[in-house]
Amino acid sequence: MKTVFLLLILTSLHLSAEDPSLKTLPDPTGKAKYAERQRILADLDGDGHNDMLLSGSPDEFGTMGGPWSVYLSRKGEYVRIGEVWAHAMAIAIEPDQARNHKDLKTRRFARIWVYLKASGSAGTFGYHRVGEDSVDEIKSIEIYPGDGGTVVGNSIYKATFKQSPIPFTVQRSATQDDGTVKWPDTNR
Repeated sequence: MKTVFLLLILTSLHLSAEDPSLKTLPDPTGKAKYAERQRILADLDGDGHNDMLLSGSPDEFGTMGGPWSVYLSRKGEYVRIGEVWAHAMAIAIEPDQARNHKDLKTRRFARIWVYLKASGSAGTFGYHRVGEDSVDEIKSIEIYPGDGGTVVGNSIYKATFKQSPIPFTVQRSATQDDGTVKWPDTNR
């Protein structure tokens, strides 16, 4: 009986080590014991397993968004391959045309489209390409959506972020006093 109990404990510790979103994040402001984060679950590489974008600390975010670590699911573990800057309400993911390249250096699985708000009527619109072991720097242009924006800027924004070609789930953590991190489902 003790052996079974010990195995259960070791298994649960191993699982939390495999998923970085289950690790607590101390609150940098000191207002609470832990800071809450967001994560986005989506199959970025088309292998049938959810990959993950995990937000940084809330104090790193503003109306423009903030940093998200990109993890690909590999053999039951998450492997960090890079970072994107994004806002959870202005993100879309689509398959990349280089998804099936045999050359791992040129293969790109997905494009993560983002809008980084600079003001009420302007911001950076672009995409990051997700590869086998890296995330490319953003390729972007400035557009003018929102109040006081242009018809073209508003059209680009609406067409991109109305519905993501690769579906994803956005979740917000709920960390308990004992440090257990839970992720209630919320779909987008």
